[in-house]
Amino acid sequence: MPLLKNNMLYCEHLGASVNDAYDIENFSTKDVRGAGLLNYIKNFAFDDEAHKRMRTYLVRANNSSELTGYFSLKAGLISFNEGDESEIANFDTLPGIELANFAVNKEYLDKNPNAKGLGLLIFNDFILPIVRDVSDRVGAEVLYIFALPFEGYGKYGFMRLPVEREDELHRRLKPRYDSECIFMYQML
Repeated sequence: MPLLKNNMLYCEHLGASVNDAYDIENFSTKDVRGAGLLNYIKNFAFDDEAHKRMRTYLVRANNSSELTGYFSLKAGLISFNEGDESEIANFDTLPGIELANFAVNKEYLDKNPNAKGLGLLIFNDFILPIVRDVSDRVGAEVLYIFALPFEGYGKYGFMRLPVEREDELHRRLKPRYDSECIFMYQML
């Protein structure tokens, strides 16, 4: 049973379909910088799902159940105003939700060239409703990502910090596997 559905697509948790492993094996991204997204979905997503480290959602076409995209969410915390490492720091925190992975399936787009704007549709109809529901239930002020260094996420409403704050935050919080990425956020 789908978690969410619109007139074109539906969203379900990873592992809800017996076809998930096969469909994931055939998943690809348009941008070569998406290699980390492919590595994650193919090699780590099932284990993270099983251990509740991250929740991964598969988005499928209503008419064919083809895998159109996926995204992963996890709880997080952003800290600001931290003191020197030698001191006990007083700092401000914002509870948040990290959009840790987000990709559209190139194989689906190749077969469906009229599916322009699929990423924005997935973001607005599936990611934001889940994030807002979680925020309403447990409290979260910010949705954030460590994005590949391109401005495409602006169309989703994400913003960058001023450079000096971005550098400070990256020193403390940026995961090693996201070394090429930049922190971007939007307030909920």
